[in-house]
Amino acid sequence: MFNNLIYFICLFFIIGYSILIVESVYYVEMTPYEDYQCTVSKGENGVGYAFIVGECFAIGDFTPTLNNYKITLGKDNANATFQLYKSSDITCSNLNPEDDVTYFANECYKVPDIGDMYFQPYNYVLVTIKENPTSMPEYAYKYSQFTDPNCLGNPQWYYFYTNNTVFHFGNNSFSKFYCDQGEPLQLYCEDYPTNCTTGVELMTCGRNVFVWHEDVYSTVSC
Repeated sequence: MFNNLIYFICLFFIIGYSILIVESVYYVEMTPYEDYQCTVSKGENGVGYAFIVGECFAIGDFTPTLNNYKITLGKDNANATFQLYKSSDITCSNLNPEDDVTYFANECYKVPDIGDMYFQPYNYVLVTIKENPTSMPEYAYKYSQFTDPNCLGNPQWYYFYTNNTVFHFGNNSFSKFYCDQGEPLQLYCEDYPTNCTTGVELMTCGRNVFVWHEDVYSTVSC
């Protein structure tokens, strides 16, 4: 009787430990900074990303031109390799190692131009690898992609603009992004300061129709 009790207690802890392992999620985070050394004391600025590890996910603005990616981690999570797959390979099965890109943790890089952003990113990013990240600051604009139709749970990836990020188009033309009372806003000036408008960029959870061959859903928020 006592031996059976010990057996079931041990089994309970083994199952519980296994569940914890399964639920553990890693992300490769790219935090934006203005300078090439990613000086943290200067504060975050620009375009940043976060990508889930170990899942196949699509990035791009239209099915024929998008790519699928899968991220693997190196020994001791010292680096992350982005593996590139064709648009039609929705399970990330046919790897082409020549297209792999590896980022090392705690290193500073020129921000990669990936995703479906209309604006050209200009900053640098500090790469970190986080296990089960729980906190997230409020950004000016954040585009998130999910497999869940209600956009719940862990996003596959997201990109964001920090508050007051500005993209210039000319001497007096620019777009400035900021968050106000939970709403992502864009100040667009065609000829500053005489010709400017402010628009709400908020987007509720919906099917990404541009990725028509995969069931992905997206939101825009702060």
